[in-house]
Amino acid sequence: METVIENRDLDGLKEVVKAEKKTAKDDEFVLLKVDGFLKKRGFKVAEQPSATKEELARRHFHFVMNCSKLGLCSKNTPLSTLQDLLEMSSIEECKQIFSIVEENMNEFKQPGFIETAQNNILRFCNDLLRRLSRTAETSFCGRIMFFLSRFLPLTEKSGVNFMGHFNTLNVTNYDESETDGEALLAATSSAPTPTEGAEDMETGEIEEDNSKEIQVTPEMYRQFWSLQKFMSNPNSIYEKEKFLTFKTDLTAVLTLMTSNKLEKLSSEEEEALENRQKKQQKGSSNDVFFTKYLTSPKLLALQLNDSSFRRYFLMQAIIIFQYLTAESRFKPPAKKMVLNEDQAKYVSECEDKCYRLLADTMPRGTAFVAGLKRIMLREQEWNTWKNANCADFSEKADKGAMQMYKKRQRIPFNPNSLDLGTPELTKLWTNEPDVLKACKSDKRKFIPKLPDFIRDPIDEMDPEQQVEEQYKQINDSAFQWRAARLLMHKSPGYVTKTDTKTDPTTNIKEFLERNMYNAAKNFNEFKESIENREKKEAEARKKVEESLKRKLDSSKVKPSQTSSPNPYTDTILSDEHLTQLARDLSKFKSNLAKCFGTKLPADDVTSDEKICFKILKSWAEKNGRSGRSLLNTLITDLDVIEVAQASMKVRFFSEKMKNFSEKSF
Repeated sequence: METVIENRDLDGLKEVVKAEKKTAKDDEFVLLKVDGFLKKRGFKVAEQPSATKEELARRHFHFVMNCSKLGLCSKNTPLSTLQDLLEMSSIEECKQIFSIVEENMNEFKQPGFIETAQNNILRFCNDLLRRLSRTAETSFCGRIMFFLSRFLPLTEKSGVNFMGHFNTLNVTNYDESETDGEALLAATSSAPTPTEGAEDMETGEIEEDNSKEIQVTPEMYRQFWSLQKFMSNPNSIYEKEKFLTFKTDLTAVLTLMTSNKLEKLSSEEEEALENRQKKQQKGSSNDVFFTKYLTSPKLLALQLNDSSFRRYFLMQAIIIFQYLTAESRFKPPAKKMVLNEDQAKYVSECEDKCYRLLADTMPRGTAFVAGLKRIMLREQEWNTWKNANCADFSEKADKGAMQMYKKRQRIPFNPNSLDLGTPELTKLWTNEPDVLKACKSDKRKFIPKLPDFIRDPIDEMDPEQQVEEQYKQINDSAFQWRAARLLMHKSPGYVTKTDTKTDPTTNIKEFLERNMYNAAKNFNEFKESIENREKKEAEARKKVEESLKRKLDSSKVKPSQTSSPNPYTDTILSDEHLTQLARDLSKFKSNLAKCFGTKLPADDVTSDEKICFKILKSWAEKNGRSGRSLLNTLITDLDVIEVAQASMKVRFFSEKMKNFSEKSF
């Protein structure tokens, strides 16, 4: 039997086992005998040189696995053989042999085998992890942990730290002697004098600005690294005295980071960083990965200037903050591991500050914070799952049988019917045989008729309709745009010759109202209503003029019975008249500008009286300084005409009386 096993002759082993079972009283005795020879052969393979050990171990394992499948040995024998090989090999040899375990993971997960394989695989993986150094063989430790995460079911409690234990043996050693620490920090903070550093500097080299370096005191050095004992054992923070220590040290560190933010990378540095990340994505190693940072006082100022170092520390703090405020069923209730109101408020404020510092840490700080928040949300969901005693996810799966997918019935191709994928596109293409003719169809003329378009605005301009200014369509910018395009296309009076004497139109609202009103006069359906409207306006204007004349007649003074001045004769407006009118009409400057069709200056800081005088004088020079023409122009606004009439009546009548008196005497 030993020779057959050594030659890996499976058929020969079958015959030997069959013959042994005939002579043996118990079949179990034969299986134990085969197991013993297989293990013995495994020991011989473990003694082979490193160059050939992996290949021989792989062949021997496959032979033992086939024996187990055929029932020639125990089901546990393949895994015990692997365990013996790993225990009798060096670390470098174990890295090669472990690939056999990774390659046969699917075999181990087969029904009927996983029940016996699960505990054995977990046992020899843990034994192997205890032999490895977490700092020297980090990559191999990661391979083992990754294999276990894929092999063990999701509900396996041995891989989820079910009781929430912390690795308190992870101690961070740093220089706690004050004398040595102060000496080292003094050496790092002292900058070389120009004469001392001149010998080391080469030609063309620029000396760095020492003022940008972070000044680290011995107390800050102690506070920073002493926080690591709280990171490795967060349960100690719940004690009142230790929380005060944690609060003092953490506040000092966060204040130092806030007052010394990292500068934004230059364009050259960002380009170099992007190139380095592209190389990392192609398979090169990450040059910013550290299993544990050095704690020398000489390095702390440089480490705080490193974006990766800051991120690792701030992430540590955020993880601890989430644990302190999370509800966990595994926190010992006897120790009252709950934060009070002030402590919870401080933790929340520090967590927000850490997120802000991470967002300000280049490169891509905002994207880094967004990813970290998603990770912390996922950790919170895992904590909820552990509080529910790690419920099996398979229980929430659909219990019914899987239904067969029903394929959509294919529509046979018909060359006579055109199908462009969507009904609208097919309708557009099959509307008419001639697409150009369809585009020129009368149905596609969407321009409205001008009378229909201006009907509502014309009605809103009628004073009898009493439409408030804020509800008129002319105030809408979209309506103004459509009206301008339609009037330019349909109305012949839209574009007219500009009078050089008048100011250019700057108010589009008044311009469009005037053009729509003039355009409406050319349509029969508006002629009658516009004529009636103008007739009523003329009658109203005539009544106002008659009332003004009566007021002038009633206030006329007769200095003698023989002759009297005629107050209705046209009077030439002088600058004194305009000054008096501007003073009386200063509070109606906007109404005055509207009567004359001018626009008030937007950024003019002069007084209202000067603005009114400027408007009146500009009008008077263009209209021959006629007082009667001025009153006729202002008659459209009752408030303005009353004030102007009263002002001019007093001024003009006093001058007439003065002239008449001089002529009489």
